[in-house]
Amino acid sequence: MRHILIVCLLVLTSVPALAGGSQPIDVLRNGVEKGIRILNNPEFRDPDRKQEQQQQLRAILGQLFDFPEFSRRVLAAHWNRFTPSQRETFVGVFAEFLGKYYMGELQQRYQDERVVYLGQIIEHPMLADVQVGILWKGQQIPVELRMIKRVEAWKIYDLEVMGIGALSFYREQFKSLLSKETPDQVVNRIKQRIKEMDSKMGAG
Repeated sequence: MRHILIVCLLVLTSVPALAGGSQPIDVLRNGVEKGIRILNNPEFRDPDRKQEQQQQLRAILGQLFDFPEFSRRVLAAHWNRFTPSQRETFVGVFAEFLGKYYMGELQQRYQDERVVYLGQIIEHPMLADVQVGILWKGQQIPVELRMIKRVEAWKIYDLEVMGIGALSFYREQFKSLLSKETPDQVVNRIKQRIKEMDSKMGAG
């Protein structure tokens, strides 16, 4: 399941179309190819350029994924325990952690999987669900992406794979952590995980 979740993140390597009024499914369809080109670019087979490749993938991820919305929903009621400054810091370090971890895993595990666009449901002028399938080891894995319309473009704030949602997954983790730790301690915990990843990448 972990590998499936990582593979599904290739849909997050898409970039928003220039026209803010584009359909959510078009935002994904038009951008995925750019992410796949980065993953398949032979220049990045050089181990010394893996960090550069990850930076490009993370930049694209940052354009499409709504990290502030995701963070607020992940913390749920605990969001009110964070001061405005702590919220800003949390969003920043959480986004950095997610970007480095998942884009690093995607670099290692991507094996020419492809995305099939199945449809979309506009639930509200500002909310939509986009259904795609990931062709993985001869199977089509259903993925549902929940998107919210911002001024600049549609952005993803949650994804669900075979009934497992990213929001609910992290919400449970932070619910447990914040029952024992303060907001600052949780932020420092994430920062430590980032340091560990940076150290591992440097060692590699």
